[in-house]
Amino acid sequence: MMITRLYLKASRLLEHLEKALAILLISAIVIIVFAGTFARYVLNEPLFGADRLATYAMVWLGFLGFQIATSKMRHIEVEFLKARMPAKIKALMNMVGCVLAALFLLQFARYGYEYMLQSRELDDRDLVLGIPLWYIVAIIPVSFLVSAVRFFFTTFLWLEVRMGKREETDFVSKQIV
Repeated sequence: MMITRLYLKASRLLEHLEKALAILLISAIVIIVFAGTFARYVLNEPLFGADRLATYAMVWLGFLGFQIATSKMRHIEVEFLKARMPAKIKALMNMVGCVLAALFLLQFARYGYEYMLQSRELDDRDLVLGIPLWYIVAIIPVSFLVSAVRFFFTTFLWLEVRMGKREETDFVSKQIV
């Protein structure tokens, strides 16, 4: 199917961007924590807000990690029942699971977006750094939306397995997703 080929290309590109951002965030966390520790214990002058900034970067990193995990289909699932099913039934179960996960994540994206808008309207700010908190909260709806879209398109990959156009081992051993 052409839609799955396009999805796989777009997913790979997005994953490269996510990984680059993750590397940037990890580097920033290390630098911020090191600078804060150095300032506190060597210079005897704490670096104001360093721990908060590192915490906010960690929040973004966690949600980014969630997105990367869903791109690799590394999400939590119960294999006990599916492992005993024929391949076509297993593919159908995976399709249903992906659609349900996409709907669930879309709902969370909507709630996250509403929360972000409320934070922006109320002008919530970090008391120490003074930055608007909606900058931090913005990762929530984005992460859930991207993951929902990935689950939705993964449904089509499982449809190809069910139709016999793709093997399940493509997902596991070749890790095309």
